[in-house]
Amino acid sequence: MMTGALASNIMYIVFLIFFGYFVLLMLFYFFLVLVGFAEGKKRSWESAEENYPFVYFSSANIPVSIIMPARNEEGWIRDSLLSALNLNYPEFEIVIVDDGSTDRTFDILDEILELRPIDIPYIKHYPDGKVRQIFKSVKHPNVTVIRKYAGTKKAGAVNAGMNIAKYNYICPIDADTILEPDSILKVMAHVAKDPERIIGIGSYFGLSNGLKIKDGRVIERSFSYNPFIAYQNLEYIHSFIGKRIGWSKFNAMPIVAGGFGIWRRDIMYELGGFSIDFTCEDIELTFRAHDYMARNKDKDYRIVMLPYYVSWTEGPQNLRSLISQRSRWQRVTNETVWTYKYMLFNPKYKGFGFLVLPYFIIYEVLGAYFELLSIIMVLIGWLGGLLDTGTFLAFLIFMILLQGLFSLSALFAFVRSQRLFKLQYLCYMIILSLVEFFWYKWIISIAKLSGTFDYLRKVKIFNQYSRVQRT
Repeated sequence: MMTGALASNIMYIVFLIFFGYFVLLMLFYFFLVLVGFAEGKKRSWESAEENYPFVYFSSANIPVSIIMPARNEEGWIRDSLLSALNLNYPEFEIVIVDDGSTDRTFDILDEILELRPIDIPYIKHYPDGKVRQIFKSVKHPNVTVIRKYAGTKKAGAVNAGMNIAKYNYICPIDADTILEPDSILKVMAHVAKDPERIIGIGSYFGLSNGLKIKDGRVIERSFSYNPFIAYQNLEYIHSFIGKRIGWSKFNAMPIVAGGFGIWRRDIMYELGGFSIDFTCEDIELTFRAHDYMARNKDKDYRIVMLPYYVSWTEGPQNLRSLISQRSRWQRVTNETVWTYKYMLFNPKYKGFGFLVLPYFIIYEVLGAYFELLSIIMVLIGWLGGLLDTGTFLAFLIFMILLQGLFSLSALFAFVRSQRLFKLQYLCYMIILSLVEFFWYKWIISIAKLSGTFDYLRKVKIFNQYSRVQRT
């Protein structure tokens, strides 16, 4: 039998481990917020000084191939396509890949574009599944549509688009993405400053839920007060300001998001395109790009994050959809991190191996276990009479305050660099930041545990959450 003193000592040691884990995590967050704030200000200053009309009319501007995979996107495809057609950029093409849609997606494309079948060489540089037919738009000569059979995940659809893309920079976007008119211009102006080193680049995007959109343009930024949406907006701010901009400073960006990102085509060719062996196409490709470039030491490179809002995408609006999405995110994070775990603390990978991988393993992967174990230990301590109520409440209050301070710090840094939210909505997000611990955090924790369980069961499906029907 375990003595009371021994049990108390074990509980005390466990408490110190969890306390240290939480404090280190918060310190890491605050460090990245400070770095991200400084880096974001620097990038914003550069943008303010940029002569965009000169970039637009310059003979040296760089053309871009926009690739839009779509499967059963009849609710969004019209506005998404029109937003791309409305881009304020001198030279670009749009390649839409209808990935086995069974709704009106292709019919809507045909109505807008007036499609005609064409016969062009199609060389499979990347794994893409089976292509049915290729069409060209009569009304918009820079638009091509590929119809293919479903079956190789989103990665296969993007790869199909890359197989016929003609420009040296590839910009995959989702079919529910609404692009800002100057999105490509701002990002490519930055690429043009260092095209030899920049191989991948991303920027901010937000949730379109609540926005008023007409003909592919955001006509009113009326953000949703649905708490599920507002918390996701807050999470995006944490991710962009509190993590990705900071990681970008150390050339350790872990993900160029699939909703909007630009890659250099020659690097994509060397990487073999997006992998169809994973149920995530964006995070795995970014990890693989860091790995490839580090192994080829003669290749100096940068993967960059910029602080401009370039696009808007739909987020889950209810509990079931949110858990479904975040469960998949956790599963694919586990897939990627464990595949590339050999990069951890490897000097070859520099900031990525010493900054990003430790964070991803300790928090993004093992964090789900820590949270579950913490709940179990609290229950054991309470049932066994070993829990010091005063100490527990003090730690709980400390944890809530520190987490709220981090959230407010990221929000403050965001507001200082972006004039996006009205005062009323900003106050609403501040209130949500202060009560996040009491419910939303545990929803995300449940989703992470679900995703971890799916990963252990080797689930590989792309479980798309249900969307609200648009009219």
